[in-house]
Amino acid sequence: MSNQMKKNARKNARIGLLFLLLATMSFGISAQTVTLTGNIKDNTGEAIIGATVLDKSNTRNGAATDFEGNFTIKVSPNATVIVSYVGMKTQEINVTGKSNLSITLEDDVTALEEVVVIGYGTVKRKDLTGSVSTIQGSELAKIPVSSAAQALTGRLAGVQITTTDGSPDAEILIRVRGGGSITGDNSPLYIVDGFPVSSIGDVAPTDIQDVTVLKDASSTAIYGSRGANGVILITTKGAQGGKTMISYNGYIQGKTLSKKIDVLSPYEFVMFNYEKAAMRKAVSSFEKRYGAFGDLDLYQYQKGSDWQDEMFGHAELSQSHNISVTGGSDKTKFTLSGTYVDDTSLMKENGYSRFNLNYKLNHEIAKGLKLDFGTRISDTETKGVGTAGGTYKIRSYDALMKAPVNGLYDFIEINPGAMSDEELDQYLSETMGLQDKVSQSWRRKNERRFNLTGGLSWAIVKNLTYRLEGGYDYTFFQQKDWHGAESGEAIQNGNSLPLGEWSKRDSWKYRFVNTLNWKHVFNKIHDMNLMLGQEVVISGSESNSMTGKYFQKDITPEKMFASMANNSGETGSRTISSSLGQEDRTLSFFGRFSYNLAEKYLLTFTLRTDGSSKFVRGNRWGVFPAAAVGWRINQEDFMENTQEWLSNLKLRGSYGEAGNNRIGSGMYETLYRAYSSSKYYGAGNYLNPHYTLANSQMANPTLKWETTVTRNGGLDYGFFNERLSGSIDIYWNTTKDLLVARQIVAPGYSTVQENIGQTSNRGIEFNLQAMLIEKKDFNLSANFNIGFNRNRVDKLADTNEMTYNSGGFSTDIKEVDDYRVIVGEPLGLVYGFVYDGIYGVDDFETYKDDNGKTQFQFDSRGDFILKEGIANNNYLSGSNAKVRPGAMKLKDLDGSKTLDTNDRQIIGRTAPKHTGGFGLNAYYKGIDFSAMFNWVYGNQVYNMDKIASTQSYRVTYANLRDYMGASQAWTYLDRTTGEIITDYEALQSMNANKKYWSPLTIPDGTPLVTSWAVEDGSYLRLQNLTVGYTLPKNWTRRFACTQLRVYCTLNNVWTWTSYTGYDPEVSSAIRGSSSSGVTPGADFSAYPKSLSWTAGVNISF
Repeated sequence: MSNQMKKNARKNARIGLLFLLLATMSFGISAQTVTLTGNIKDNTGEAIIGATVLDKSNTRNGAATDFEGNFTIKVSPNATVIVSYVGMKTQEINVTGKSNLSITLEDDVTALEEVVVIGYGTVKRKDLTGSVSTIQGSELAKIPVSSAAQALTGRLAGVQITTTDGSPDAEILIRVRGGGSITGDNSPLYIVDGFPVSSIGDVAPTDIQDVTVLKDASSTAIYGSRGANGVILITTKGAQGGKTMISYNGYIQGKTLSKKIDVLSPYEFVMFNYEKAAMRKAVSSFEKRYGAFGDLDLYQYQKGSDWQDEMFGHAELSQSHNISVTGGSDKTKFTLSGTYVDDTSLMKENGYSRFNLNYKLNHEIAKGLKLDFGTRISDTETKGVGTAGGTYKIRSYDALMKAPVNGLYDFIEINPGAMSDEELDQYLSETMGLQDKVSQSWRRKNERRFNLTGGLSWAIVKNLTYRLEGGYDYTFFQQKDWHGAESGEAIQNGNSLPLGEWSKRDSWKYRFVNTLNWKHVFNKIHDMNLMLGQEVVISGSESNSMTGKYFQKDITPEKMFASMANNSGETGSRTISSSLGQEDRTLSFFGRFSYNLAEKYLLTFTLRTDGSSKFVRGNRWGVFPAAAVGWRINQEDFMENTQEWLSNLKLRGSYGEAGNNRIGSGMYETLYRAYSSSKYYGAGNYLNPHYTLANSQMANPTLKWETTVTRNGGLDYGFFNERLSGSIDIYWNTTKDLLVARQIVAPGYSTVQENIGQTSNRGIEFNLQAMLIEKKDFNLSANFNIGFNRNRVDKLADTNEMTYNSGGFSTDIKEVDDYRVIVGEPLGLVYGFVYDGIYGVDDFETYKDDNGKTQFQFDSRGDFILKEGIANNNYLSGSNAKVRPGAMKLKDLDGSKTLDTNDRQIIGRTAPKHTGGFGLNAYYKGIDFSAMFNWVYGNQVYNMDKIASTQSYRVTYANLRDYMGASQAWTYLDRTTGEIITDYEALQSMNANKKYWSPLTIPDGTPLVTSWAVEDGSYLRLQNLTVGYTLPKNWTRRFACTQLRVYCTLNNVWTWTSYTGYDPEVSSAIRGSSSSGVTPGADFSAYPKSLSWTAGVNISF
């Protein structure tokens, strides 16, 4: 063999050896792995898409299930795989000798094993000792509303949620077990992802994972001086690992006015106003506007303007869009959610828009060391002035009282060019539509919030964990109000020239928390958990405002505010004020110890001490203890025979204290305000630099926070593996050291803030959940809750009674103190005169004339004379509305025969006797159905709109409610001759069986608070009704999506009530009024609520 051949042989041998080696290795590898296939379903038989299958020995080796729940993975022959999916119990399966698996995953928790979020921690539901209610975000996500609070309405026992009106920025009042403060803030403490916030209005319902409400002190005392009014904990959807999932939830929504109020027809309107003009010697003025009496029949053929439709019939389609992305690995998980809401309003140029961004990230840095991070960003804008303004702003009852016709202008051709400026202004003013009036008032409210939270958890040793949390919250708020030259505000306060108001506020809050948690089980039956913590909260704010007047008539809002910003000189008056809010600091130390003995006996002790800079040194620290016990009766040996049907029976009891420090900064100090007696001085019209300081607040160094003591007893029950479950709670809360502005007599002061009051709330709560039918293709469940609450003012300082003004009619009202706080009575008492019918012809002195005909006697002034013993209400009358037949009669309570301020009493109680809700949910082969009802019973509503729209309040030619027409109300007009009748027999004949008094017997500008205007506010409402359909997965996989659901919802579907206003769910005293908290249940110009329909889709990829 040649050398070359030897070389080639050696080369070929090396190549062959390499191939042999590779082949051997390949055979070895092939021999060490197997292909494992399988299918994963849930306990209903539905395929689980996106479930994770990991090789336990190499977690980098994994697979995820497809649209049909199938997976394929290569593992060693004797490997163990870990099968997991969010919300399901994780399984470990040894695959030795197996090549195909059929796996069924079970729900991760039963109802009793469910983990509930509580203050600074979590606890299993079965171990709860306090009074706690929860609701899952999946239930709220089915309700297409823009507000999280609205989604909670009627779903939680003991939690009353009132949407004060239907405006885009309506205040939503949440009261947990009534609230105990008189003039302080009764809102609960809101905690979102551990961070305290002032409102949950900017939280997107689609971002919520669950909501927990803490109601007794054993659960709220951990929040110390902030927990007296209950605590609402909202947890947004957390980071999830595994395969990246994308979801979209969107809807469009249409709205319409849910109810209209009947008013006089055009003919009845002109006849009433002619009668008014005739009685007040002003017929000539009436005829210039509406024509002579003989021509008024023409108005029978006019349709007239529907001002309710004009004002509240302009809603365009609303829309909402939410996109969320989740994913990550076994060590790093994330979720990102973005939401945009454009919520239109019934009124033109009114609406609400909001953008939300929510991001969460969890990362395991090392074994036992975890980092979590979250940020929430929101940007909201509210457009439009709404209706709950002051005297000169837009009011909802304008749509009831505005003239339905323009009088002679409707019958003759108008040539504006031939009119003088004065005539043209009068014409435009008299014929201005409500929409024109709305366009004369422009408002923009913007609020931007940035919230950043982060935490580090360190498992120091087994059962001992340290956690550090930090957070920052910043809010920017801005409001701009523009009032055009023809707006009521400009006419009254700006010499009929445009004016503007501009306010800004920056607020911030820092929070730092350290907690140490120790948990250990001794001898398998002594389960102990100790949590110790320290917290620092620092908050502050800065605000400024600006007003400008006397702008050019045609100036636009944009140009006005640009001028105000740079002081361009286009305004004759500009006023600026600013305020740097005092920084508030709170230092807290807290702890909680829980003990579980043999899964039967439960003990919880909580202690928190808070130090607040809101109070003077020496009075800054407060201690808030609480204790609770629980007994799981069904776990006792003597209950063993009940295990088949009784899954839970737990008795609970608690006692504790929590505080309310929601007062302004510096309230214990003497405060001053600066003012100048004249704005300009000298020939040069220079700003006056000389200011005077005047006392505005008297110092009180003894101020401290309000404290609520709670006693609670409860029973939790469950039957047939929790298919029927619920709870009963009985409570008694006492709130002491109430902060009240007490009336004083001192130079420069009228009131001083003092801790002088005490209130109590007693009640019973009951809730029930039932899974009536549970099958693979058909589920039917129901829920019910009811809460009874009795509120009582136990004591005040040196008085038994305090007076308050709702502010609805300003100082026009005859007696402005229309609300009372009285010891021994509940809060929310309406105070006024008692309606007693109508003065009839037989209440007045008469005589027989020469023909034997009965005639009235008149005094020297020509007024009717009341018979002896008939109470005289001339005190309530005016020069144009004196006592006469057909006038409103009021009860003479003190027997003086003269009606005056002493003849008033409690005429309304606005606190309900009970509230609640119930719902029904069903599912059948992809079709889902839900209906939710809520109710309020036993409360009364102070219908101030009813007062205004049954008399000519501040309107020369006013329209009225339909029942104030001549067919039902007293009249003095002979409709055949146009004469005012004073004849006894004629009046008696033409007003036989009339139900209502003549509106002309009440002075135009003096509203009367009477029991007639206080109505039953009870109602039952079908809050929402939803029907949806989820497409089968073998259809949706064609579109590469894991789920596709379409649905349609009706909101505010129907309300059963006897209330005659737009809606009984109302509390619309003047916003910002210092007494609005003690004047609930007032319906003053409330923006009507809408009936809405929604069509939406949910898609997951």
